[in-house]
Amino acid sequence: MPLQTFHLIRLQPTVSASFFLASLRSLSSGPSVILASRPRFLVVSPTHTDTAALASKPWDLLLLLQPSPPQSTASIPKSLSSLVVDAYALDVGVPSRIMRDYPERNARLRREAVSTPLTGALETARRQPSAQNLELSADLLRCMEDLERVYEGPVTQLNLLRFREGGGREQYAKYGKGFVEVAGKIGGDAKIVGSVVRKQEEEKGWDEISLVHYASIRHFCDMAASADYQEINQKYRLEALDDTILMCTTELDLENGITSNSKL
Repeated sequence: MPLQTFHLIRLQPTVSASFFLASLRSLSSGPSVILASRPRFLVVSPTHTDTAALASKPWDLLLLLQPSPPQSTASIPKSLSSLVVDAYALDVGVPSRIMRDYPERNARLRREAVSTPLTGALETARRQPSAQNLELSADLLRCMEDLERVYEGPVTQLNLLRFREGGGREQYAKYGKGFVEVAGKIGGDAKIVGSVVRKQEEEKGWDEISLVHYASIRHFCDMAASADYQEINQKYRLEALDDTILMCTTELDLENGITSNSKL
């Protein structure tokens, strides 16, 4: 299983995410950029896993990088370290079949996004006090409306997952099967899924990462509002997870027309 590195990066105030990404891609011996996204807002905050790092800091850039041989991990190159104020990183293993098919799959998802219908659930759903259980809330609707003022294209939702002991992973697999059917109706697709590679001294931490495509933030909220989704959410997902984070992001090349220079 190939090893990639997931990064969240906070940049110097004078450095834009687009400039940093262009600088990274220009390095002949640097890591390959698999995905580059701008964090927009938290939908679900972690409750007890890396909360200080993940929930309390404003991040400017999400990266998934693949190392260039002979490197075994894809760290941020030292030549760019002066542009970075803070960073959070996890090594992850993504199956080869996912990485092999990813460029074509991602391109297809983007093409299909413009014609993906909504279910209408968003118009009639009851608002919940919070989105922490991945339910439609007033705060989530405000975040949706704020994002739509500046961007209406596809979104990529970051999920970090920590499973409950004694069957959480198996329970989440049942959720995953239901998700394919329910989210597929509105173009939802878990396009990258991988296992977090923990350091030996760590006893607890994240188990899995997934990067999930939706045709737009409105499509994501439409899914969260639907009875079909809430059935599998309540029955499987909430019971499976000891902790999680869900962060809405927008991919930079969709925002700015950056040409991909992936070495995959």
